[in-house]
This record gives sequence, C-alpha cells and structure tokens, in this order.
Amino acid sequence: MTSVSSPPEGVAPLPDFAQVEAGRGRRRTSRGSFLCHAVIATELRAGRTAISRLRADTPLSPRPTIASGEEPFVRGGDAARIRMSASAAGPVGGDTYLLDIHVGAGSTLVLRDVGATLVLPGPHGELSRWVTRLHIDEGATCLWIPEPVIAARDCRHEHIVEADLASDARLLFREELVLGRHLEDPGSLSARLSVRREGAPAVVQQIDLGPGAAGSRSPSVLGGHRAVGNAVVVDPEGAPGPAAATPDAGSAVMRQDPCTVQISALAHDAPTLRRRLDAGMDLLGPPWAAQGPRTWSAVPR
Repeated sequence: MTSVSSPPEGVAPLPDFAQVEAGRGRRRTSRGSFLCHAVIATELRAGRTAISRLRADTPLSPRPTIASGEEPFVRGGDAARIRMSASAAGPVGGDTYLLDIHVGAGSTLVLRDVGATLVLPGPHGELSRWVTRLHIDEGATCLWIPEPVIAARDCRHEHIVEADLASDARLLFREELVLGRHLEDPGSLSARLSVRREGAPAVVQQIDLGPGAAGSRSPSVLGGHRAVGNAVVVDPEGAPGPAAATPDAGSAVMRQDPCTVQISALAHDAPTLRRRLDAGMDLLGPPWAAQGPRTWSAVPR
C-alpha cells in the first residue's frame, strides 16, 4: 500500500464519454463492453433534503429507499436515501462505470449498495473500471456505506473514488476490497482513494493487489490476508476519536488532519474485515459510533 500527497502519476485518462455531461446514454465498444454513466444529486428544498437528479445507464440502477440500518450523523431523520444495484454482473473486463454524486448545500445523502460488487474478467483480458466522483457542498453530509468489491479470478480492475468537500461538509465513506471469492484465486485490483477539503488533500491513497501487483503478498502489504478496507470520517467540528489507536493487530485508527480520521484494516475474510472496521468506528464515539446493534454488518452471501 502506498500513501501519497497527490494523485499518482501515469494514470490513464478516462474514456471520452467520461469527459462529457451526463445524458449521452450507455455506449458499447467494438468488443462489446459497456461505458455507463449514473448521476445522483440532492438539494435542500423548504428545509428538507430532496433528490434533484437521478439517472443511470443500464446496468447501473440507483433507487430511492427508506431509512434502514445505522445512519451516523443523520439529524432528525432528514436525508435522501439511495441504494445502488446492478441489473447484470460486473463490471466485466473492458467495462467502465462512471458514477457522479453531488450533495447540494445543506442536504444529506445516505448511499448504500443492494449487494456486493463482483468484478469479472472479460473475454479479451481488458481492464475494467469503476470511477466515482463525489462533490459535497457547504453544510452538506454524505454517508456512503457500500458493500464489498470482490475481485474474481483473472479480472483486471481499477476502482477509483475522488471526493471533493467544502470546508464545512461531512463525509463517512467505507471501502471493503476482497481478493477472490471463497477458495478462489484472486484477480488484480488497483484502488485509488482521494479525499480533498477545499482542494487540499486529506486522504490520498493507492493500493495495488493481486497477481498483477508486485509485492502485494509481502508482509509490508497484505501478507496472507485476502481483504483490506478503509473508513474515512471528515467532520468540520473536529476529527472524532483518538489521535491514533490500534484496536487489534489487523487495524489502525489514524487522524490525518484536525478534521479527518481514517480507519484501515486487514483480514483473512470479508466478515472479519467488517468487524474490524466496525470496532474502529466504535472508538470514534457519538454521533459516528454505533448507538445500538449494527444492522449493516452482515456480508451478503
């Protein structure tokens, strides 16, 4: 794992469709892979959060839902709630999924997944990508609690999350990456996470895993583990919890700046990874720690 103060160089540009405004629709490449775009936007209307835009190209499928499970820092129940799902497996090798999220000033978005994302190899050995661009405006809050990303055998995948926050915006983001299904050799996964406040980097991290990443199985990276994850909390009132802590040998809580705390964990499997991230979140105290039994800690079968 490498942590850097600026995004890594040498990153291939996004395909042309990612440079244009949403609404162009899904495109199919000459080899049959998909270029898909989804947009989620919220705004404050009459003092309440409303969904101002929601569109997606197949197979992406964001859907409004009701409150369920733990919702840290949702005050008074006011939030727009979206669950992401896909109508087909993937992304498959060659596919690019682009997700744009805009949380408007003063609004609150709770974003979850219906199930885990299973990344599969394509017939031509091409790279797949999932790119998320998140913008959180003044006084807005985004709670993003996705399900695991599973790198199936022989896949080659880039998972990119770029979050830009206003100075008084709040964010909870969890990330769980799993190498291979049960008893399966892993695919290759490159994950990049960039969180910026007012344009300044708070957390910028890249991790390259699997057979395509030299040294990923070394003791300094994964060792014998198959799952790695992060939880990032940005709170303009001050980073919660201790300045640094090690809940167990497989996890760490680190304050990155006065408003940002990062929890990192390794595990042999997805359920253990989630429990370690949960334990780190519990060290943060209210309103970020669990106030009761966790209902979003069951990893889908």
